[in-house]
Amino acid sequence: MLVLTLPAAVLAADPLPEVRAAEIAAPNPSWSGFALVQTRTALTNLASTNPLLDGQVIGRLGGTNGVIVDPAARSAYTEQRVGAFATYRPEMLDGKAALTGAFEVDFAWGDRSYGVAGNTGAAIGGDMVNLQTRRLAAEFWPTTGPVQWHLVAGLQLLTDGAVDPSGARPDGLFRSGGKLMFWGTEAAGIAAYGRWTDQGWGDRLVWRLGSFTLYEQGLATADDVWLTVADAQLRPSWTTSLGLHAWYLQDRAGGTAGLLGSGPASALSEMQGGPTLDPYATVARPADAAIDADLVWLGADVGHNADLTQGPVGLTAAAFANAGRVYATVAPDIAVAGALADAELRVRYAPGRSVLRAEGLFTTGDDLDPRRYRGVVTGNSYGIAGALYASHGTYLLFSDPGSINRMVAVVPDVSGAGRGVTAVTAGAAFDPLPNRLTTAVGFGTAADSSFATWGTEGNLRVTATPLPLLDLSWVAAACAPGPAAGGGPAAWATYLTVDWVVAP
Repeated sequence: MLVLTLPAAVLAADPLPEVRAAEIAAPNPSWSGFALVQTRTALTNLASTNPLLDGQVIGRLGGTNGVIVDPAARSAYTEQRVGAFATYRPEMLDGKAALTGAFEVDFAWGDRSYGVAGNTGAAIGGDMVNLQTRRLAAEFWPTTGPVQWHLVAGLQLLTDGAVDPSGARPDGLFRSGGKLMFWGTEAAGIAAYGRWTDQGWGDRLVWRLGSFTLYEQGLATADDVWLTVADAQLRPSWTTSLGLHAWYLQDRAGGTAGLLGSGPASALSEMQGGPTLDPYATVARPADAAIDADLVWLGADVGHNADLTQGPVGLTAAAFANAGRVYATVAPDIAVAGALADAELRVRYAPGRSVLRAEGLFTTGDDLDPRRYRGVVTGNSYGIAGALYASHGTYLLFSDPGSINRMVAVVPDVSGAGRGVTAVTAGAAFDPLPNRLTTAVGFGTAADSSFATWGTEGNLRVTATPLPLLDLSWVAAACAPGPAAGGGPAAWATYLTVDWVVAP
């Protein structure tokens, strides 16, 4: 799961910590690194009814993950995560090559000990084998001058835009391209990031070409899931960016990759709030029937002062089309044709992190024709927390980007379980003490393509920054599920968090 929390002193927006902390850290000539420490104590009326789920609990509230709203429940727990990021760049290679690794340990206090598993290990005695590899890649910078290349080979961050994660500010990832709504996880492959820099101006053009193997089940058989990406972002002025994006996914895994299967017909997709497409809805399914897919995404985005560094007003907008086909062995194919649109406006009206924001999200929803799907497919159909919409400012309506091991939401995937999403979110933050004390309120509401309400949330946050890169926060949120989510009592949660970037 992506780590997506940083002290508010670093940035007013929801950040990607490894990106911003790498920018802050002052590396020596060969070694550079930093660590992220998150501690969260929660009190909530969300309860898990699935005794088999241990460690990481994700997905749709009231869905197949077994998490429900229990008015009588008072679930109280403390979670902690430590992530370490290190890069070795040998001086003898003149800075043209490096080895980068990222490793993580996370758990709930008191959960398990004396075993082997990820996302656990803090019961009495400890002694748990729980170190998780987040990234491990070789990096190369073969050129210098106006046109530069950065090549990355191995397990690395997979995003849905042209911006190079290793040198980007958080808004470069959260507010450009697909905003991590389609892809926001780790994957193994090779990516080439390029940039054309104009001296005295900055980057005129940045681009990405990449190929990632999401699943490889048999080395000698064609049963893999393969993703190819091509992105470009033109910057005609200091404050304006224009992006184009084209991605292709070839899925020949038969829907059987991973613990819960893979693809838009899988149990994994259903659990995480994605579509569940069944080509065999009208015919008998053979015992060994495979379900494959070819999917294409085409998109464009525009940004004006997206990071609020060139003035008080920032605007971003994006539109994507998703097309393709889901293949079945002895049943008619399912044609995929969906679309997504998103726009956000932010205004900084006072010093510090005093920002007003409003955002609208729209994704198309499926109709009643079993031979076609009119929604979108995201990385949540292929990987655990494979995509994460992070700029919304809610904690229960959409997935909380600051969660550690328990990330459950009414709408965890922008496809809206294949039924579409029409959502409006807004927030207002004010710093009584600029960059030291922040108060913020947030609101969000969402409906499906038939205008049945998914849910409505209100939240409050108070954040203090007593030391650089160290945040202490209190959050309270309540969300009333609507008819599209099955209705029921309101969900609520309150958190006390400590977020610390340990940088040289």
